[in-house]
This record gives sequence, structure tokens and C-alpha cells, in this order.
Amino acid sequence: MREYYSPVYWSLLYLATQVFPPQYQIEASHIVNLIMSLGTVVGIGKLTEELFNKKVGKITLLILFFYPVFFGHMSFNSKDTILAFGHVWITYLLLKYLKKQNVKEKVQNYIFGIGFLAALSSGIQLVFLGSLIPIILLVLLDIFFTKKFICKNFNLNNFFLDVGKCFLIFYIVLVIFWIDVHPNIIMFPFQIFQETLSSDYWTGWPFNLINGNYYLSSEIPKSYLLINFFYKSPEYFLISYFLFLILFFNSKAFFLKKFKFFYYKISAIILLLLFPNLILFIIPYPVYDGMRLFLWTIPYFCIIPGITIYYLIEHLSLIKQKITFIFLSVFIFYFLFNFFLITPYQYTYLNIFNGKMENRYKKFENDYWGVSINELLKHAPFESDKTIMIASCGVNSDISKNYLRKMGYSNLLFVEPDKANYIIMTNRAIVDHQINADTKKLTNCFEKYDGENLSEVKRLGLTLSVIRKN
Repeated sequence: MREYYSPVYWSLLYLATQVFPPQYQIEASHIVNLIMSLGTVVGIGKLTEELFNKKVGKITLLILFFYPVFFGHMSFNSKDTILAFGHVWITYLLLKYLKKQNVKEKVQNYIFGIGFLAALSSGIQLVFLGSLIPIILLVLLDIFFTKKFICKNFNLNNFFLDVGKCFLIFYIVLVIFWIDVHPNIIMFPFQIFQETLSSDYWTGWPFNLINGNYYLSSEIPKSYLLINFFYKSPEYFLISYFLFLILFFNSKAFFLKKFKFFYYKISAIILLLLFPNLILFIIPYPVYDGMRLFLWTIPYFCIIPGITIYYLIEHLSLIKQKITFIFLSVFIFYFLFNFFLITPYQYTYLNIFNGKMENRYKKFENDYWGVSINELLKHAPFESDKTIMIASCGVNSDISKNYLRKMGYSNLLFVEPDKANYIIMTNRAIVDHQINADTKKLTNCFEKYDGENLSEVKRLGLTLSVIRKN
């Protein structure tokens, strides 16, 4: 899989896990992923503190930590969380660089940090660098026009020299770990990059279930990210956006007095929020698995709710703000209650706007990683003295095989679903009839195969995975 994801991170991850005995290496990789994810949480706190103040930074940090989609990916996702980590810290270091370009001993650290993080977060297709476009535009805008963040006596010649240093560090670090280009480190990186611009190069799950409708992953609606954001964000989170709009127009004086260059900062945040949506209008590649491929956007989505809650806390002496804060707090506690009830499958979270809980498997693919399979198979109804004819739907059969073998089953035979006695499944979007894979023939595993559920994993009435007698 190194051709799609960060060769630097995966190499360092492999090196770190080799310190541990073989039976603990999976757990070790989860710990490393968790550390990087927590680094993202700390990073958005530091960035928000730099833009606004410590209180806003701490509130935003907590909001991101408990954002269910992000929290649910923390430990086991070694592909997308690293992009979020790199994105947030590069943005922070760029801001520090603008403010302290004339402090040479610090600038060198910023330059190395930005170059190394760019390499660490980049997969072979270098799409990560494209996600930095709005940050780069904001930096250039500030240098040449607004001049709000740049330090006094900012040197443009030094800036371009530092950009060259960053690129050199990025390129050297990347090709050291990118073994595919070692035969020709000058030509091969650019040739492979050109190949990855073709949509044919991309692989991934070919189908999507989006708000109850099925799509090919290459034909998703342009509102894909907004739909996922709306239905998978906590209720209080969405309400805070609505409240911010009201506060923004009614309490401008507070924000302008409290935060320097407030309009500029809010405009920058809005650009960061709009950019991934704009990508969906021009990107030729398939998108799947909900918000997973856009996990790097979630930290920035948390900033405006952080500002909203900060404003309400600062004005608790006013009766209207106190009532509003209590109203919002009710939704926060309601969310946290549900958040803990769905442990450890927080990334499957869906809010109240999705309708009846038992029918939500028809709205979105929920456990697309198949994380609940371990729990599911602990209650497997299989007999150990008979040959077990099993099929998988929506989850990699190797995952099921490994878990079952660890449980002592040696009589496993994985076959096609029409020959199986049992089917292990999640609600993945699949083709109903293999003859013609168009959107009219798409369904999900739960709907395609009839039978009795012998074992299932549920949270809050939502079925995540089942063992079905075929």
C-alpha cells in the first residue's frame, strides 16, 4: 500500500513497532497512530491560541478531541490522521515563520519542520500538497497585500530562499524513504506524480451510500462533504454555527476588540472550510468512506464552535447569553452521553437528523473499517467440530479469518456467498446484480442477503455488523 500513502510515516511506524514483540506489534502501531492523532489535537489548540487566545485554543482542542469521526479514527487509521497532523502543524509553523522571520535561530527550525512535515504527510500521489493551497494563498496574500501577520523588516529575498530550503528538505526526506524512485530520484518522482493525476490510478471502494442514496464513488454529488458534515456532526456543533452567525452580526464590537484582524482570520477559516468543497467540483478521483479522505479538514471545522462557546462563557453574566449557554450545554451533554454509549465505534456516529436509529444503516455506510468484527466473532455461533462454510460481505475476509483462527477455529472454509452457510457482513454498499454495476443496481450487504441474524453488534439501535445464516 506504500504507493498510495506516506512512505515516510509508514517506514517510521514499521521501525517503531519492531521494538515490540511480534504479538504486540498491532497494539504498538495503534499507540503510534494515537500519539500522532493527539498531536493533531494539540496542534489545533496551539494554532487557535496563536490566532485568538488560550481559552479559545483549549475549547477548540476539546471539541476536536470529542468530534466522533476524528476520535474514532485516532488509533487504527494510519493513512488519513497523519495528513491532519501535518496540515495543522504546517499551518501553525507558517504562521510562526511570518511573525518571526528575523529571528534566525527559530526560523531554521520552522523551515526544517515545514519541509519534514510535508514529506511525512505526503503519499506518492502528493495530494496532500494540494490540500495546502489555501494556506499558501493566505501566506502570499499576507506577504504581498494585507501585511497583517508578517514581522517588521520582512525580507522577501529571504522568504524565497527559505521556500527553496523547505522544498529541498521535503524532497530529500521523501525520496530517502520512497524506495520505488531510488533508480532515478530525479525523473521517477515526477513521472509517478504525473501518472497519479489520472483517475484510473486510484483504487478504493467503488460505491457510496450517501443519505439513503447509492452512487458510484466516481459520481458522488458535489455536496458530498456538506452532507456528511451535517449528518455526522454532533447536534451542539451544528447549533454553534447557527449561533455564531447571529453573534457575528450582533456582537461585532466584542470580536473586533478582543481579537486583532478578526475579519481576516474568520475569512481565512472560511476559505479553509470552503476549499475541500470546491475540490469536489473539480477533482477527477473517486471519493468514499464518508469524511475519511477529508479528515484533515475536521480540525478547522472545530474553530468556529470554539469561538462561539468562548463568547458565551465570557458573557455568562448576561441573561440572554446564560440561557443560550444552558440551551447549548443540554445538547453537549446529550451528545457526550451518546458518544460514550457507542464506544469504541465513535466513527459510526450519526446525529438525530438521520431519523430512527434502527433504520440508519440505510442512510450511510457505518462500520466501513469493519472494526466491530472482533466483537462480533467473539459471539460466533459456529461449532468447532464441523467444517464452517463462511462468506464475507463488506469486510475483508482476511480480517475474519485472523480473528477466528485466534479463537481456535481451524475448520474454516471461506467461499462465495451462494455456497456459504454463514455470511459475516457490515452494511457496505455493493452491487445487487454483478451483470451491470450502475447506480440502479446498488444496495448494501444487509439488504442483499436474506436470513436469520445469529450474532450482531449494535450501538444505540444501529446494527454495525452481523453473522447471518444464509
